[in-house]
Amino acid sequence: MNSRTTLLTVITAATVAAIVSLLLAFSLGKNVPAREVPANLYSQIQSHGVIRAAYAVGAPLFIVDPNTGNKSGIFYDIVNEAAARLGLKVNWNEEVGYGQMIEGLQAGRYDLVGSGIWINADRARSADFTIPLYYDAVYAYAKVGDERFGPHLEQLNSSTYRISTMDGELGATIAQTDFPKAQTLQLPQSADFTQMILNVVNKKADITFLSSAAARAYQAANPGQIVAVDPTSPLRIFPNAIMLPQGQYELRQALDNTLEGMLDDGTINKILARYEKMPGSFLRIAPPYEPASSQ
Repeated sequence: MNSRTTLLTVITAATVAAIVSLLLAFSLGKNVPAREVPANLYSQIQSHGVIRAAYAVGAPLFIVDPNTGNKSGIFYDIVNEAAARLGLKVNWNEEVGYGQMIEGLQAGRYDLVGSGIWINADRARSADFTIPLYYDAVYAYAKVGDERFGPHLEQLNSSTYRISTMDGELGATIAQTDFPKAQTLQLPQSADFTQMILNVVNKKADITFLSSAAARAYQAANPGQIVAVDPTSPLRIFPNAIMLPQGQYELRQALDNTLEGMLDDGTINKILARYEKMPGSFLRIAPPYEPASSQ
């Protein structure tokens, strides 16, 4: 093989490798390439002036209009406001499923997951979180008129019944830990979140587990379809926060301090009220003080 042929072979191989790398970057991050997570991610964010944020679609936390692509929602507003107070812009660069969120953080495809995530021990093994911004109460929901279940759901732990869940979502964990004998109808992460509810409405499943906020938003738009089995006793109480890569102290402190200010000045409550379809859907953060008594 002469030198000209060898040079042509090397150039061809390099070109193919470059094309493959570009295609991979596009598929992972919507044309925003992954980069190694630095020791001080916040310093890198400051130098770029942009926070790269991933999101999972699910009202009212994060909403994407199917016709226009316009984004809104509780955490869309919170993250944009927090970034603005830090002198940054937000690039919502990737839609992710609940099961792949941490993988994307570790790969450096985005700097945080900004659509609101329930904090739990399993996720805390591989990711970090900001302070909670409000709490979600999770209840069991059945089709209106279905009175087979008592207030404590003991009989649900039976192969007679089927629970509508989504892969990677915490309702699936509740089903597995609390009702292991029940069947599950598990949706892929790419499915529309409301499909879990429709499985109950259409009698494909008997029960689904939803946060009060998500369920009440659905009930407001679709009255007379689902009802909480026991509205006085939530199955779980979860804090809602922003997910971060582990070990990024400076980023977490910057966000925590900013979010504390947004809680103290009433910004978070105003945003929650904007999306609260029914009163009492969100459990607010109590202030860490008592008002001074009047003299």
